Formats: sequence, structure tokens, C-alpha cells
Amino acid sequence: MILSKDTFRSNGNFNYKNIQKLKQEINKLDLGIKLSDDLDVFKKTITIDGHIIPNSLATHPMEGGDSDEKGSPTELTYRKYKKIARGGSGLIWLEAVSICKEGRSNDKQLWITEDNWRDFKKLNDLIKKSAKEEFGEGFEPKTIIQLNHSGRYCKVNGKRNPIIATHKRVLDEAIGISEDYPLVTDEYLDNLIAKYIEAARLSKKAGFDGVDIKACHGYLLSEILSAYDRKGKYGGSFENRTKLIRDIVHKIKTDKECKGLLLSSRLNIYDAVPYPDGWGVSKTEDIEIDLEEPKKLIRLLANDGVKLISITMGNPYFIPHINKPYDMGNYIPDEKVIFSCNRLIKEVGEIQKSIPEVSIVGVGYSWFRQFAHYVGAGSLKEGLCSIVGFGRESIAYSDFARDILQNGEMKLNKVCIACSKCSEMKAKIGTCGCVVRDSKIYLPMYKEMKSSEVSTNE
Repeated sequence: MILSKDTFRSNGNFNYKNIQKLKQEINKLDLGIKLSDDLDVFKKTITIDGHIIPNSLATHPMEGGDSDEKGSPTELTYRKYKKIARGGSGLIWLEAVSICKEGRSNDKQLWITEDNWRDFKKLNDLIKKSAKEEFGEGFEPKTIIQLNHSGRYCKVNGKRNPIIATHKRVLDEAIGISEDYPLVTDEYLDNLIAKYIEAARLSKKAGFDGVDIKACHGYLLSEILSAYDRKGKYGGSFENRTKLIRDIVHKIKTDKECKGLLLSSRLNIYDAVPYPDGWGVSKTEDIEIDLEEPKKLIRLLANDGVKLISITMGNPYFIPHINKPYDMGNYIPDEKVIFSCNRLIKEVGEIQKSIPEVSIVGVGYSWFRQFAHYVGAGSLKEGLCSIVGFGRESIAYSDFARDILQNGEMKLNKVCIACSKCSEMKAKIGTCGCVVRDSKIYLPMYKEMKSSEVSTNE
């Protein structure tokens, strides 16, 4: 439930002095967040379709916006993933990679093509080599490459170039899409299937263990899931709205060149905008969660071979605290931050318990800072997820997994502080990283961005 601003305001900076204070808050608010100090749960291996993930920790995709003009990784990309690989996570889930030029979120988003797949192979090889150098020949993290079309959030030459499947009033207004803006045709959507297949084939050639058919955060495949008002074969009924993602998955699953790929999806289960603009939202109550259709879709995807799903919610361009709880900056959430975390952990747990045949990657942990591993361990112990994933944490604190697994701690002076400057950079200039923990590289970029804003406003 989204609480009104009159009910709660953000509780300010993270202020739990010790784990007992956090426990007291959880009990006081009667939340479903679980805590455990049994950190051995993170050492459990996960086997999915013959792929062995060496521990139960994952880095979630965080789009860096640091490619060259052709979509290839640059030194910043290689640097980021080398650090992550040396951090010890068993599952490394790479950021969004576009399947086509017009589908990029900005001109610096990664984009895999026939001309540059060897650059992606170099990236994957670097990840595998770096992990082995750090932890021994027997340690090999699994790599998932996230395939995406940015839909209404596409940009070309720095300017918005929305490709929308349906009008959504609140989202249209937020980025200035008029009522008569044309919808993408069924023919265009039909042709995307081949582009996803080609991107998956190239990912396999580049050595990645799996592909993620991304359907979250308001991007194109996510938007189609709630295309209730769209005419034609991709709108209206549940079968029509889920047809495109199911067809893509089925085609990749049965494609000979994609054989052996671990199929996965980063999937929204709740958009947090009212029906008919939102997916996973009650049709009768105001923005209440309704998981009937998301569960139905996950079961269908599982039947077609998708046995690994990273659950998420919301839309970072519109209501960022839903999927990325944070407590600093000008944006003030409509609720206490811990409620946002609780929603993510609780509803992911509902999916995992309802569909145990799928390995679900849990989210909502980074905000807990130096106590995040206790929250993650609690989720694993209670069966609320199969793998604990960290997004922002992975760019702020790339070796969090090593510290959890080897030292039983997350260090206060290394954790993400939930300032969301990384997201601010992503939204405004495309390129992003951790301004606080990786300040040598990213603080100058941030300062230049802020200076440009001042100059523009003067």
C-alpha cells in the first residue's frame, strides 16, 4: 500500500545505531522483514538448468552509461566489472544492453551488435579471469546479460525519442508525451522478436552464461504488460499483453544457436501506478498490489524454461523510492523508507513461496547499510528468495560479497549510503557510478553536471 504524505514523511538519514535498534523498529511497525546472523546461508550453491552459481549473492544490474558511440564497452565499463568480479558474488547480472539502436536509453548505453560482440566477449572474459585470479580456478561466477528496449525512455542524440506501446496518462504527462503521440505498430513489435534472438545469439557467442529478457521499470516489454487499452494482438487480454515476452522467450529457448543459455528475466510485479496504467495493480482498489497476473506470467515463463527471475517494482523515472528506497536528496518519498524496503522483501517472498520451482533474486537490501547482510540472511532462511541481490551496493561496495562470506560483516565505511546520486547522474547525463565511494572517477563528473545545471538556470 502507498501511504499518503500526510501519514508519513521520510524518516531522514539512516539512524539505527545497532542491529537491536533495527529489530525494535521492525517489531514496532509489525513488518515482515526477517533478520538472521546465520551467514552460512550465503555459501549455498544454486544449480539452475545445469548452471552452478557458487554462492547465494548477486550483483544486480546498474546501468553505467559508459559505452562508446557504437555501444561497445569502454575502459570505464571494463574497470567497473573487473572490480565487481573481484568482489566475490556468485551471480553477476550485467546492466541493460540494448537490442537495437533506436531502443537505447541514451547515446552511451551498451548495445550488442554483430560488429562489436567480441568487445562483449572481452568483458565477459575479464569478469571470469578476474574472479579466478582472486578466488582460485574453482570459482566461476555466472554472468547474465540484460537485453532491453527502453521504449518510452529512449533517447537519440541526447533528445527524447519515445517509442510507446500505449498511452499512460500519468507517465505521459511526466515526460511531455501528447495525447495524439503515435503508438508503435504491431509490425514493429513483431520485428523485435528477431532482434532479441540475434542479441541472445551474440551473447552466447560472447560467452555469457545467460540472458535476461528485461520487462520492468516502464521500459517497452514492461509497458506492454499493462497495455489494457491497446488494440491489436499485443493489447487488451492477459494473453495478448504477455504474448511478446512469451514469444521472445520461446524463440530463444528453441533456437539452436542459443542452446545452453540460462534464461532469466528482470520482471516488474507491481508498477505502483493506478489501473489501467499499471501492472500488478488492483482494478478496484487505489494502487493496491494484485499479484494474480504476475504470478500467472511467471508460471508460464517457467514452463518455457525461465527458472531465474529477478523481481522488482515501480518506475525509477516516476516513483523512484518504490524500486530503490533512499533517504537523501530533494525527493521526499510518500512513506517511511523502511516501508518501501518491506514491500519489496515481502512481495518477492510471496512470489518465491508461491512458485518455488523458480529461483527468485531478492531486492530491497542496500538501504540497510552495515546491517544488510543480516536482512538478506533472514530472507534466505525464511525462504523469501533463493539469492540475495544488491544493485547500488555493487557499484559503491564491489567487494561486499567477500566481506560477508569471509569476514561476516559489511563495513560501515564502504556501504552504499542511499544518497541516489548515481541515479541522478544516470537520469541527467547518462553516465553514472558511485560519487561517494568511487569519488576519484565519479565526483568530478557529478560536480561538472551540477555546475552545468547552475549555468543553465542563470
